[in-house]
Amino acid sequence: MSKKLIAALVLLTLGLVFCGIGWRLNRIDLEASNLKLLVLENQLGNTHNELEQVRADLSGTLNELGHTYGYLTEVEAELKTTNEELLITREELIETRERLSVVKSERLRLYNPTLKEAIQFLAEDRTDSNPYVEDEYVCSHFAADVNNNAEKLGIRCAFVDVRFPASGHAIVAFDTVDEGIVFFDPITDDRVRPVIGKEYWQCVEPKPGYYYEKPTFDDTITDIVIVW
Repeated sequence: MSKKLIAALVLLTLGLVFCGIGWRLNRIDLEASNLKLLVLENQLGNTHNELEQVRADLSGTLNELGHTYGYLTEVEAELKTTNEELLITREELIETRERLSVVKSERLRLYNPTLKEAIQFLAEDRTDSNPYVEDEYVCSHFAADVNNNAEKLGIRCAFVDVRFPASGHAIVAFDTVDEGIVFFDPITDDRVRPVIGKEYWQCVEPKPGYYYEKPTFDDTITDIVIVW
């Protein structure tokens, strides 16, 4: 063989060898690339699952936030109502305090009369001329009206509850500066000297020309409650 032919064969062989090596290297690179793609696909799959979980968590969080917002809205409404009620209560408390202040000042201005002044007041007061109406305008109403009328004039007067075994009777009293506590029946303006254990009709001092008879019920006095 000539040297040129041998050299050509050597070059051809080397070329084939290098081509084979290059093809193998390309195959290895391709397999490596495929492997990387598989890894990326797995990572993408895992990331997708994680994103779905995050989305589900966010959805649950949004629902909770919605419930919380609704609850906070209700609480805010209740708080607003409570604040309004507290404001009204505060205004009522202020008004009550003002009324108590007025009542206290009025009480401070009340004075205890003499017996003559008490009798004069009863003579001028027209409560005893009011008609007695069963279950509508009775002794307690008479006593309350006399009490209120006296205090309007600055006279200190008490509401007195005289208790009987099965009922009772309301009268009034004055703590006079000269005779002490004196009692009067507001229906007739007659003076009364109530004593526990004694019958009420016997305790009343009728005006001249009048007298009281024993009632059909037991009016024995069992207790006397004085309310100033």
